[in-house]
Amino acid sequence: MNEQNDWEEYVEQLLKDCTDRQATANLRAGRATDSSLDEQAGIAALPTIYRGTEFRSLLEASWAATLDSFGIAWEYEPETFVLPSEVRYLPDFHLTEIGVWLEVKGPGIPRIEKAYELGKMLACGCEDLSCACSWAGGEMVIIGHPPKPFDPWSDEKYSHWPGRSKAEIARNHGGFIRWTSTRRHNSWLTRCSGCARMSWVEGVRLLRCPVCGASSESQLYRDFEDGFEFVRLPWLSAASVQPDAGEAA
Repeated sequence: MNEQNDWEEYVEQLLKDCTDRQATANLRAGRATDSSLDEQAGIAALPTIYRGTEFRSLLEASWAATLDSFGIAWEYEPETFVLPSEVRYLPDFHLTEIGVWLEVKGPGIPRIEKAYELGKMLACGCEDLSCACSWAGGEMVIIGHPPKPFDPWSDEKYSHWPGRSKAEIARNHGGFIRWTSTRRHNSWLTRCSGCARMSWVEGVRLLRCPVCGASSESQLYRDFEDGFEFVRLPWLSAASVQPDAGEAA
C-alpha cells in the first residue's frame, strides 16, 4: 500500500511539474521582447510559474520549492508595508505558520536596507523571558541568499568517488541554502521536536518553538553548516526555459 501511495504521489508531482513547465514556457515566450532587468539581481529576470503562482524570477520560484521541501507554508508578496521611513516595501514571502518574512536576494545582495528596517519594525520590545507576544520576539525578517554550491571534492565522504561521479552529483545538487537575519547576528534553522515544523529561530525563539511553544530540544543549524539543500526546479533545467539560472549560481 505504501509503495502504491508513493507511486501515486510521484505521478501527481510529475504532472504538476509538467503543468508548471508548460505554463512557464508560455509565459516567457509572451515576454521574449521584454529586456527589463531584475531590480534585485541586476540581470535579466524571467518570470516562472510554480504550483500555479507566477514569480518574478526563477530564483524566487526555487525558494518557494525549497520552502515546500521543508514543509513551510508560504504566501508570495501578500502585503505591502509602509516603513517608518515612509518608504513602501513589498517582501517576497510571508511564512504564515512560523511568523517569518523572507526576502530573496540575488548575487551582490543589493538594497537590503528595507528588509532591515522591517525587521526592526516587527520586533517586539519584551524581555526574552517574559515575552508573551503572539510570535516570541515579534515576527522575524530573514534574507535568503543564493545557495552555496555543493563541492564533493572537499567532502571526505566522497573521497573515494571517481571524478565523473563527483561531477555528476555536483551538477544535480541544488547547493545549500544561505540566509541572514535582519535583527541579530546569529540565527538558526531547526525542526521542532514537538510539532516537527521547521522554522528559523533567534533570541527568545531559541527557548521555545514559535508555533507550538514546546521547549527547544532540537538541533540548531547555522547558515554555514550546510544542513539543508536548496531546491532547483529540475523541470526548468533546459537552457531554452532557464536562461536566468545565474540568479541562483
